Amino acid sequence: MGILKRVVDMTKAAANEVLDKIEKPGMMLNQYLRDLDEQISGLENAISTQKVQERMLHGKYQDQHEQASFYEEKAGKAIAEGRETDARIALEAKLLYAEQAEETARLQEMAAKSVTELEQNLEQMKEERTRLQSRRSELMTRINHTEKQQHDSAAHSLYGGTASQGFDRIEQKIMEWEAHQTIAKPYSAYTNQHEASYQQELRNTRVEEELQRLMQKQNGQG
Repeated sequence: MGILKRVVDMTKAAANEVLDKIEKPGMMLNQYLRDLDEQISGLENAISTQKVQERMLHGKYQDQHEQASFYEEKAGKAIAEGRETDARIALEAKLLYAEQAEETARLQEMAAKSVTELEQNLEQMKEERTRLQSRRSELMTRINHTEKQQHDSAAHSLYGGTASQGFDRIEQKIMEWEAHQTIAKPYSAYTNQHEASYQQELRNTRVEEELQRLMQKQNGQG
């Protein structure tokens, strides 16, 4: 279970590292503005479409209104001429066109209101675009300044910081070794000389001991 968790954590860390590399502030700012431009363009197209629809509805309303007026006039003539049936038919047509004209007028009013709202949104969006464009310039200046500082910091770390300090520490260590060797050489010579002198004294002592032993043995024999 622990191994699986570590694998998952490593995968997440790798994914985050990739995202950090991909998500560059300057590129993202430009993308946000491009997205906003697309929204503005889409809104402008919607306004154009809605205006065309409003004009069509206005033309349809005028036609229906004229038809209603025509059948009302026709009904009046039929009544004047005693043609009640024709008058009734004309009035039915007049009412039908009047109802249609009323519905068309309602739709036209909705389309006009929609155009107004869309134009207000477009104006706000363009103002936002101008504001963000100005802010982008400011942020890009700050990003470039930050990136330069990071670059300078990295260069300082590489050439005047960590690497240089590392070389200094190595040189210091070498100097310590050299000093140690300089001190160790006479000490080693002294140690070797002292050891030889001690061995010679030991041999001399043993020679004297052997000599005395032989001399005692010779005296005893004599």
